[in-house]
Amino acid sequence: MSLTQPPTDENEFSPTTPILLQLPRPILDYRIIIAVLKGDVGAINILKDALKMAKELNLPNPVLALGPTTPFALRPPPAARILWATFTDNTTDSQRFSVIQPNHLTDLSLSLDKLSKTRNGRIPLIIGDFLDNVLSVSTAPAGLYSFLCRLFTRIRTNEQTAFLLATDEMHDKTKTAILRRFADLIIEYNSVEDMAGHRIEARILDHLQDQYSYWDNAGPPKPNFNRHFNPQQRAMRFGRRYDLQTQEPILRY
Repeated sequence: MSLTQPPTDENEFSPTTPILLQLPRPILDYRIIIAVLKGDVGAINILKDALKMAKELNLPNPVLALGPTTPFALRPPPAARILWATFTDNTTDSQRFSVIQPNHLTDLSLSLDKLSKTRNGRIPLIIGDFLDNVLSVSTAPAGLYSFLCRLFTRIRTNEQTAFLLATDEMHDKTKTAILRRFADLIIEYNSVEDMAGHRIEARILDHLQDQYSYWDNAGPPKPNFNRHFNPQQRAMRFGRRYDLQTQEPILRY
């Protein structure tokens, strides 16, 4: 089975969605999730998958931390809190979102922390691809490592979940290695062109449970999933709803 057609309704998933249905644990059990993209995978599709996932977990307004992907490309929920790490000529409508230059690491860190705060705590989910812009302009390895260390430590301390994208071909391997080192879960997406046409592969590295899995959309995922299925079942596969309790203890490091 090849899942290459764009979804036509909200109960139909895109070619990149099935990998999110096969995570070893519910997605909110993880703190740092790094999705590494190789080839023509489609970052926007993956970010849209994450937004759809958030909605079905009763988290309709996550924090969006964007970089190459613009807020206009995603059509985020009206109440979403948005940070856009990009360079601007000061003509951008900053009333709708916070615009921070990607080389201003301290401002980025403080803005993300401010956007995630609510009256009762923290917004539990952060989604975005701002790391691509940050890694691209960072020239001081020590400063980059310090920024990522503080960022990920704060996310863990606040018991949030970050689903962040990084494009492998854009960066030096030492920079993406830093992301991999901090991650609880790594999802590697790869596009392949062969006699069967264009397809997307993905593999999972779960550092919390020391598990590895592999998925290829040229064949049916296991177990087999119907192209349409009940939203309640899908939400439980993406992860438990935010108001449900975990049924087993989770190791934290």
